Parts: sequence; structure tokens; C-alpha cells
Amino acid sequence: MQKSPMYTASQFNALRPKLEKQLTAALEKELEDCALPDLGNDPDSDLWDLPPVDSKTVAKLSPVVKALVGRRLDPRWIQKGGYNSVKAAIGDLVTNIAKSCVVSSVPASIGTPNLATAI
Repeated sequence: MQKSPMYTASQFNALRPKLEKQLTAALEKELEDCALPDLGNDPDSDLWDLPPVDSKTVAKLSPVVKALVGRRLDPRWIQKGGYNSVKAAIGDLVTNIAKSCVVSSVPASIGTPNLATAI
């Protein structure tokens, strides 16, 4: 069974701009595709009081994370209750990916990912 790729800090920092850019684009598209129309609801009702970026919508970014990082998105990387903005969601997600995927040195038994295809 193949182990999940681990990255050194410098490898992850090289990947970070592309990761942030593609996750942002995918999240913005997902939000646009799933936007609820203005239903004319009572503004005092909390029935539709949703965060601007719902945590379930962020979870839909798993294929992008898998393609770029080599591992599926772990639900523990997502803040429960959602986020106030796309920027906050991506910042938190990338920080949590780094915490899970970056090591001070990559053990020889795990091997290094092929960054030429990831970057």
C-alpha cells in the first residue's frame, strides 16, 4: 500500500501558491454554482443564516487537494460552521494541510512526491 506523500517545508512552500490559487478558483466556482437565489425570506429569520462559505462546500475541494497534494482532503482540516470568506477558508485549509503533510525531513521509506507534476 502506497503511503501518503510528505513534503519538506521548502517543497510545500513551492507548492503553496499553486495550491492556494487552484483551491480558491475551485471554491469560488462551487459557491457560484450552488448559490441560493434571493428567496425573499424574512430577514429576521435565522432559517437561512448560513456562513458565506459553508464547511460542506469546502469539503467538495477534495479532488483538487488530491490532485495537488497526493492525499484526500481530511474533514478535520475544515473548520466546523464554515468561514466568513473564501480567503479565510483557503488560508485555514492550506494551513491545516501543511500541518498534516509537512515534516522537517522526509523519511526514506516514504519517499518524496513527484513535484514536477504537482507544480
